[in-house]
Amino acid sequence: MDASSILPVPIPDEDSQHYWEVLGEGRFELQRCHDCERWTWPPRPVCSGCHGENLYWEAPSGAGEVHAWIVTHQIYGPGYGALVPYTVALVRLDEQPDILVPGRYVSGGSLHQGLRVRIAPRQVDGGLGVPEWRSSVA
Repeated sequence: MDASSILPVPIPDEDSQHYWEVLGEGRFELQRCHDCERWTWPPRPVCSGCHGENLYWEAPSGAGEVHAWIVTHQIYGPGYGALVPYTVALVRLDEQPDILVPGRYVSGGSLHQGLRVRIAPRQVDGGLGVPEWRSSVA
């Protein structure tokens, strides 16, 4: 069974709709402020830096390093049973050190703080996507 058929589907709100849709297209975009140029995560109507409302969507490199992670052994909702156990990594993006983006870590091997990873969006039902992280270390 393909993992995309068992992954839980996000429930977007007005602020996050674009984020989930571009992940479904295999792309990764975050909000950025026209006024102060800071990246903002999670999606919201105001900049997390200057609190301005002049935000736009832009594609960061999609690269970063693992800051923290947790291996989940519990089934927290429908669709998660076939995934357990799974690892959720919190990744510090290269573009801005205070942006930490969560996603399922899907590479094998030893996971450690500072491990270089790259985003690998996975499409799920409804044309939406979810963030997955893969090791970029060969």
